[in-house]
Amino acid sequence: MRKQFGKILLLVLVVFLWTWPSSVILAEAPSKTYTEDHNRQFVRTQDAYYPIGSIEKVGELEFSGPSDIYIDARDRIYVADTNNSRIVIIDEGGNLLRTMGEKVLKTPTGVFVDHQGSVYAADSGLGQVIKFGEDGEVKQTFDRPDSPLFAKKSPFKPLKVTVDKRGNVYIISEGTTNGIVQMSSHGDFLGYFGSNESQAGLRMMLERFIFTDAQREKLFQNVPPSPTNTAIDDKGLIYTITQGDDGKSVKRFNISGFNLLPTDMTFEPKYTDIFISQSGNIYTISQNGFIYEFDTEGHLLFSFGAPDDGRSRIGLFQNAAGIALDSRDNIYVIDKERNNIQIFEPTEFTNLVHHALDLYKEGHYIKSREPWMQVLRQNNLFDLAHKGLADAYYKQQLYTKAIEEYVIANDKEGYSNAFWEVRNRWLQNNLIYVFYGLISWFVLRFLLRWLQRKTNMLEPLIRMKQRLLSASFVRQVLYIFQFIKNPFDGFYGIKEEKRTSLGSATCLYALFFLQYIFSLYYTGFIFNNVEPSNLVLLQEIAKVFAPFALWVIANYLVSTINEGEGKFSEVYIGTIYAMAPYLMFSPIIVIISNVLTYNDAFLFSFPNAIIIVWCTVIMFMMVKEIHDFSVSETIRNILTTVFGMLILSLVLFIVYVLLDQVYDFVYSVIRELMVRAEL
Repeated sequence: MRKQFGKILLLVLVVFLWTWPSSVILAEAPSKTYTEDHNRQFVRTQDAYYPIGSIEKVGELEFSGPSDIYIDARDRIYVADTNNSRIVIIDEGGNLLRTMGEKVLKTPTGVFVDHQGSVYAADSGLGQVIKFGEDGEVKQTFDRPDSPLFAKKSPFKPLKVTVDKRGNVYIISEGTTNGIVQMSSHGDFLGYFGSNESQAGLRMMLERFIFTDAQREKLFQNVPPSPTNTAIDDKGLIYTITQGDDGKSVKRFNISGFNLLPTDMTFEPKYTDIFISQSGNIYTISQNGFIYEFDTEGHLLFSFGAPDDGRSRIGLFQNAAGIALDSRDNIYVIDKERNNIQIFEPTEFTNLVHHALDLYKEGHYIKSREPWMQVLRQNNLFDLAHKGLADAYYKQQLYTKAIEEYVIANDKEGYSNAFWEVRNRWLQNNLIYVFYGLISWFVLRFLLRWLQRKTNMLEPLIRMKQRLLSASFVRQVLYIFQFIKNPFDGFYGIKEEKRTSLGSATCLYALFFLQYIFSLYYTGFIFNNVEPSNLVLLQEIAKVFAPFALWVIANYLVSTINEGEGKFSEVYIGTIYAMAPYLMFSPIIVIISNVLTYNDAFLFSFPNAIIIVWCTVIMFMMVKEIHDFSVSETIRNILTTVFGMLILSLVLFIVYVLLDQVYDFVYSVIRELMVRAEL
């Protein structure tokens, strides 16, 4: 009986595989999936989408150089079959519904379907956008605008097209650098929309500043890059992608033409298409086959895909030209070289992320808590889940838990809001005890003074303090307070009275470095942009002491040439004593920063600005007093010192390169001798 059952099962499996459509091939994910952490680094995550099949041909029709794809609300697939000069319409099962434009179109490179079912085809060969009805008949054509606002020399070669609910047509025209060509439903030119910005480098700015008008006319014109593709969401907002526009490749424009997406989104130099899902997520694809999914705020959710490795594997691409999604979030990608459509299905993990995101975007933060926790159980490094969970805790007034999650997600604004609530509660519950503590401290201080006057019970401690303060080295270090009260007297004490020493200055340099490290580790989360785990001690030592060393050496050399009176030791000592405001007040600001929110940011930024200005003024006084310069001579000396620091840096870099080459040469010679010795 078991043998017969096994044979029947095997027969069913063979028949199933034999009758499975040849155009659909199941496969595992051939590429890895990544997301971004809060440091903008790619981190591995679960597979987001699996390739579940491909459409090689529809019935007897084969694609030839397809350039664009669109899926409407009924999950009908529209393909701009460029080399066959037609639009192919397929149902969700991959069956042919109809073709259109075979005797009308020439080289259709873009396709779009509006909410009424009309099909728009951008044809660069005809120089037109053609509007078809559902029956395939031509209803309207959008030709080159004859408006005087449309420059005569401006090209009009429609590559891509999208249409809003009012019937306005947005056309990506090849070579048009002014942005998207916007036309009304009647074909009138409405202007340009969503232009990119031109990028002027340092060289170009110098050329414009130095060259004459005649010379500037011969230079290449600095024009913004042309948009590559466009899309529209359910709210009517227009999106564009631009190849090579670093940091601003993906844009979402409001009605005024201003970009609403962050300018530091994940950059891909070869974007070819963009599609907005029904939930508002942004999908982009690059020519070499990398697919990116962003949420509505521009945060990267997933990145996957890869170029074809030569084995024509499903899920890899030779020339990805278009991307679209159906109502089930299945991804359809056009490959222009392989002449097929590849289909990806979201995994359970991706559906869970989408479900949590949908609840989150609708404002159901508490309901999204459980889905976010499920996401984190599967991938604890998914930062967006930590942010969503933190928002859920915040809505439930679980502010301490919210703070923990905000820290993991590096969401400083959310942290600030939650911490404000925690701080407010603490002040309400403990402010009276703070006042009691202050009153107790004043009373205790008064009692100790009274007891000292009556009994001298604190005399041993006072003598110990006096002996400590009378020590030569301690007095030299504490001399730094003089630079807060009167910097001129302070530098006079360094130069004439020898109130300091190389040892005390070296101690202060070490203290400066310790305070710098303290600020890196213990500045409040909101104001700290440094990841302590990424710190390298030798690099931090170089960051602190290299500028000091360059300044001291360059200033001494320059001042010696300019007949300055300061000695090298005096420049060395005066430089660190000029940092007195930083040494005295920086630790206090660092500690206070831990109890501030964004509403109190002024209390952090303003004192730091004061310290920088204060130290700069004292440094100016140091150069003037140590070298006995006038004000004009001091300014000239400082500028020359800065230039000398740059020259010294260049010399050190050249020496480093030469030594590195010598090391490589010696190492290669030794390796060669060792190899010959073994032979």
